Amino acid sequence: MKSPTIFILFLLSAFYTSLLPSATAQVVLDTEVVSSYGGIRVAATGKERRPLTVVQSPNPFDKGIGTIISSPYRSYFIGESFPVNMTFGNFAVILPCVPLRSEWTVVNGQPEGPAVKIESVNFGLYKLVLCTQPERSTCQHIGIHVDDENHARLVLTNDDPLEVKFEKDNHFWPQNNLVLPRSE
Repeated sequence: MKSPTIFILFLLSAFYTSLLPSATAQVVLDTEVVSSYGGIRVAATGKERRPLTVVQSPNPFDKGIGTIISSPYRSYFIGESFPVNMTFGNFAVILPCVPLRSEWTVVNGQPEGPAVKIESVNFGLYKLVLCTQPERSTCQHIGIHVDDENHARLVLTNDDPLEVKFEKDNHFWPQNNLVLPRSE
């Protein structure tokens, strides 16, 4: 009696695991090519007293701050349309007695947690989307809006997504969602 039960459990588990998104998802790739746009940074915008807003650098030679993209499920596999955590790596900001969050968050009543997903545009180009609900219909593109202070802010949009390439950061070695300095 045990062998038919075990066989049925095996078939059921094989069926359900084949339906998981990781079975068909494409791996998100990084690149080592030179970009023609500036990297991602933080800046103090509006009435902020410290840099809190994620912006795109106006300098095309500025590679920005290293960003760690990790799985909230502690998986080494980052696939398209998987929820991800985005955290800035180590960077120097001289602000005495003011802690600075490194994890990307959304403001104006949006839920906390890993709602950012990476989707493919074409080979090597990706877009970031914010999904506040599990259904795909509630996702919005993350795009760029240049404000009155000339900051290229990352904002939610339905029209014009920011297309990005992920570049390997040879200055840091991410391990267990921590960034350790390079040893030389």
